[in-house]
Amino acid sequence: MKTIEKIAHWFRVVGISLASFAIAAMVLMIVVDVTMRNVFKIPIQGTYEIVQYFLMPLAIFPTLAFAYQSGVLPRLSELVEKLPKRFQQINRIIIYVIELVVFLFLTYYSILFALSGIQDQMAIPVAGNLLPVYPLYIIVPISFAAVVVEILLSIYRTYFKKAREVA
Repeated sequence: MKTIEKIAHWFRVVGISLASFAIAAMVLMIVVDVTMRNVFKIPIQGTYEIVQYFLMPLAIFPTLAFAYQSGVLPRLSELVEKLPKRFQQINRIIIYVIELVVFLFLTYYSILFALSGIQDQMAIPVAGNLLPVYPLYIIVPISFAAVVVEILLSIYRTYFKKAREVA
């Protein structure tokens, strides 16, 4: 299990680094484009497409595992904390199962979408040239799979790690 936790940690660090780079590149590209557009009346061609199809997905999807692990995603803990302990346990199990099923479906269908995009060699027109966008399609299923790993680790930490510490 320690190996899986190390891999999950590595995915979080790489995801945050990739997203940080994408956000910095996005800011820099937009600032330069606005400056060129307003000062020299010559906009950078393809800025909108590069930000939309490349940098925005790189800023969002790689950080999903970190967002799940850090607890940033909204939860209904205030309501659940006031209910009986038995209901809290059942509720926690139901939420884990729903999260796991949802992210497994997202992973599965994003893999199908990525394979379809790779097979079709999807590309977008940028400044008169076709720029391949299909390599970025692989990031989406990897990100959803990383969230699945985080959910499984949360289940392990909640139910199995405590049982081993008691024994």
